Amino acid sequence: MIKDVIYTSDQLKGKSFVGEKFLNSKFSSQNFRFTIFEKCQFEYCDFSNALLSSTSFEKCRFLECKLSWINFKDTSLIKCQFIKSILEGCTFEKQKLFTSTFNSSDLSSNYFISCDLSGGKITDSNLSKTVFDHCKLKKTDFLGSNLAGVLFQDCKTEKTKIDINGLISFGQSKGFVLGDINEE
Repeated sequence: MIKDVIYTSDQLKGKSFVGEKFLNSKFSSQNFRFTIFEKCQFEYCDFSNALLSSTSFEKCRFLECKLSWINFKDTSLIKCQFIKSILEGCTFEKQKLFTSTFNSSDLSSNYFISCDLSGGKITDSNLSKTVFDHCKLKKTDFLGSNLAGVLFQDCKTEKTKIDINGLISFGQSKGFVLGDINEE
C-alpha cells in the first residue's frame, strides 16, 4: 500500500503501476505523460487539475477520490469504477466509457462530447448542469441520478434508463411543472 504520498510530475511520467493501492495520495496539478495504471485502487486520493496526456487507467477503482477540473481527452478509461468520487467540471471527449461505472459520484458541470456510454452506469450520481453532446446513450443507466439542468444535445438514446425523480428534475430544469388533468 502506498499511503500519504504527494507525487511530482517526474515521479509519474512514463511510469507503469500495476496492482498498487494508493491511500490518501496527492496527484493534483501534476503532469501525467505516458503513465499507465492497471488494476490499481485509489482511496481518498486527489487528482484535481491534473494534466493527463497519453495516460491509461484500466480496471482501476476510485473510492472517494477528487478528479475535478480534468480534461480526459487524451486518457483511456477502461473498466474503471468511480464510487463516491468528485469529478466536477471535467471534459470527456471521444471516450468509450461503456465499460466504466460511476456510482454515488458528483459529475456536475461536466461536458461529454461524442462519448459512447452505451450500456454504461451512472447511478445515484449528481449530473446537474452536465452536457451530453453527440453521445451514444443506448441502454445507459441513469437510475437515481440528479438530472436537473442536464442537456442532451443530438444524443442517440434507446432504452436509456432514468427513474421518476430523474424525469421530474430534468423536466423542472426545462421549465415543465407537474400538472393534474383535473386542473383548470
